Amino acid sequence: METGMKFIKYLLFIFNLLFAVSGITLIITAGVIQGLYSTYLDFLGNEFLSAPMLFIIVGVVIFLVAFFGCCGAVRENNCMMITFSVFLGLIFICELAGGIAAYVLRNDVDATLTENMFKAQQQYNVTGHEGVTETWNIMQNEVHCCGVQNYTDWANTTFSHGVNVPDSCCKHDTIGCGLNMILSPDADERLWTVGCVPELAKQVKHKAGVFAGIGVGIAFIQLIGIVFACLLAKAIRGSYHSV
Repeated sequence: METGMKFIKYLLFIFNLLFAVSGITLIITAGVIQGLYSTYLDFLGNEFLSAPMLFIIVGVVIFLVAFFGCCGAVRENNCMMITFSVFLGLIFICELAGGIAAYVLRNDVDATLTENMFKAQQQYNVTGHEGVTETWNIMQNEVHCCGVQNYTDWANTTFSHGVNVPDSCCKHDTIGCGLNMILSPDADERLWTVGCVPELAKQVKHKAGVFAGIGVGIAFIQLIGIVFACLLAKAIRGSYHSV
């Protein structure tokens, strides 16, 4: 019994070290995704950034719980092992929910982006909406796109007067390069003509899929920790009864 308990204890200790590393990995991954897409908050909406925020919080909790688990394993404390198992179970549920939410939300990306971006187009270059204007300029420059579905969408905005597009739509962004470009015969050569929804949605769906996979993968790895903790708690109780 003593040998078996030590074996489980050391396995659980090693698991908690890996568990702590996974918590740090989760924090870094979620933080990177949060940083990448916080720029596009005007288009994505708060719900698309809720999953990364959840995983950042869970990652911090994972790190603290891993430390708690290591202490419980070293001290061979039955109560701490049971508490550790409960914490792992709660974290497992949160990560599973976050992973599923990220995967489900990726199916709503196109509709959400299209609706929000058409609204945001009407606020381009409007006083009081400088943040929206900056978001459009950053996105069109970085994603190499123009408008919602294509560059002609700008014709329906107050900014355009039916003929202009933002300078950020130009392949070579210079002041005034977007003037009269909607009617220009060489627009295809001088502008990013593809819409931003298809390009941005592709990136967001890919990141959401990867994020969901990481979250669910780590969640199921935690099941191993729950099993080890329960086995160690059972062994500790057995050693108490045998004394």
